[in-house]
Amino acid sequence: MKPTPNTSAREYSLIAYIAVVFPLTLFFPSTTPLLWIGAVAGSLPTLFGALKATAEKRISIDTFNLFALIVSFAYGEVRSAVFIVLMLTFARLLNTYTESRTRHTLEELLKLKPQTALRETNGVLEEVPTDTIASGDLLVIKEGARIPVDGLTVFGSGLVSEASVTGESAPIEKVSGDHVLSSTINLSGVLKIKATRVGKDSTIERMAKLVEEASKNKSRSERLADRFATLYLPMVLVLGAVTYFSTGSAEMTAALFLVACADDMAVAIPLAIAAALGRAAKRGVVIKGGEWIDTLSRLHTVVLDKTGTLTFGAFTVKEARIESGTSPSEFWSAVALAEKFSEHPIGRMLFKAGLSETGVPPDPEYFKVYKGDGVTATYDGHTVAVGDYDITKVAGITLGDTQKEYVKKTLLGKGVTRVVVIRDSAVLGFISVGDVPRPEAKASLEELRRLGIRDIRMFSGDTEVVARDVGSAMGITLVVGGMTPESKLRELEKLLHASSGPVAMVGDGVNDAASLARADIGIAMGGSGAAVSVEAADMVVLNDDLSRLPEMVAYSRKVMSVIRWDMIIWFVSNIVGIGLVFTGFLSPALAAFYNFVSDFFPLINSARLFRGRKGEEGAR
Repeated sequence: MKPTPNTSAREYSLIAYIAVVFPLTLFFPSTTPLLWIGAVAGSLPTLFGALKATAEKRISIDTFNLFALIVSFAYGEVRSAVFIVLMLTFARLLNTYTESRTRHTLEELLKLKPQTALRETNGVLEEVPTDTIASGDLLVIKEGARIPVDGLTVFGSGLVSEASVTGESAPIEKVSGDHVLSSTINLSGVLKIKATRVGKDSTIERMAKLVEEASKNKSRSERLADRFATLYLPMVLVLGAVTYFSTGSAEMTAALFLVACADDMAVAIPLAIAAALGRAAKRGVVIKGGEWIDTLSRLHTVVLDKTGTLTFGAFTVKEARIESGTSPSEFWSAVALAEKFSEHPIGRMLFKAGLSETGVPPDPEYFKVYKGDGVTATYDGHTVAVGDYDITKVAGITLGDTQKEYVKKTLLGKGVTRVVVIRDSAVLGFISVGDVPRPEAKASLEELRRLGIRDIRMFSGDTEVVARDVGSAMGITLVVGGMTPESKLRELEKLLHASSGPVAMVGDGVNDAASLARADIGIAMGGSGAAVSVEAADMVVLNDDLSRLPEMVAYSRKVMSVIRWDMIIWFVSNIVGIGLVFTGFLSPALAAFYNFVSDFFPLINSARLFRGRKGEEGAR
């Protein structure tokens, strides 16, 4: 039964009631009807859960436990029923506790969001409520202030602590062109940022929504217990029927059913899942329900997107060829000037590269973007153009044979994007840029292979040359480039039908959303990922750290191992209990007491997952 805000008060009241009445019945048998009232009242949530499962034409753990309660009531064993009710009450309290922790987490997350911000309008600063900030607004972040929304730094520099959002302990220097996250702290310096993600789209709001969604989907973990009940209940019924017809003893049959009651599984399995989801969250991973832990533990194939997953989706200078007669300072000053107002990712990267070489350039007097080709900027009578080969047509120049040969050679090289830098119809040089691989990516894939996941593939929308270049650097041999969202989905469908185990899709972009939703488990890089991909995924890595993937695979296997041991402990204790029933040592009352005591063994086993030394990886 799903917990409500009044669940805790109701369950604590029931426990207190039984704690008072139970001892009275031992000394004053006439008070036993009061214990019946508590047993019946405590059985109602289980009854409602079992009826709901029946209406959905399935067997749940509530179905199993209701059966044991009915046996207790039918045989007049009120104390047996009370023992079962107490254990199931503890299970509901666990659910309530987990939900209250989630509410507390949401409150703490949203507390990180500042209520006001400094907005600059026409050079005038005004303090405004954070909720009124719109995308494109210019905001000033003073030293010590929290950043109210996600944005792009357009002026200034500062050290920003992202510990509260990404878990990164070391402050990160932010300069013009760098992205900043909402609710992070500017430790030093002054930043001017342009708002890019505001309101519900900001990082902190998305994190809060993910935590809430994971909490709502927590009930999926009960499917593990329900699957167990579906397999075991028919076996117990058959054993009970055989016992009754072979011995003719209703008392022995009742004792058998009470020993075999699975109320401990209703607590132990959700307890293990709650511990696992909590540990994952502390490592910056949101898993949207317990069933995905099961899927993750059995993972067979991993398909990865390239841009934003294996790479940062950000560009860097691979090579710069500066023409003879042009100094490096002259070259990079021209680049910084041309790209100062650019909003294209390559343009922002080139501006930062020029900035690091020559300092802040003056504002251009004239700036124009040629979509798909590049930019031009004019200052002090000089025009600078930066872009691809077609920008030469805009700038009105003709490349010499040497430059043409260089461009051809670069075109035939490994996949990179090339730009030419021109000033007043004279070529200053060329820059080759490429995506930046994530430093942890290759080691993470090697760790997946060490864990036995050999089938690792890359599906990319980038060109075949670029995709294979990155794949080779990562040790991935199964690479497909030039894919559309539709072709990704088609290839994934084929893989799902051919694979002998669960298939994971790892991505971050809008073009990955359909594949993330279709895979056996979709894993999104949530820090920089598109909102739709985060929504479609079953697991979200908030800090974009790919090493969390093998860590969570290893930890999920540990969790499932604990759950299997829960079942083994339960099975062994039941075998012992059934043996004691058949030898006549356990009456129905003693059988219920035996079941109550033995219930704690799998609970103690599951509770091991809550232990963890500081800094210990969840997978260890």
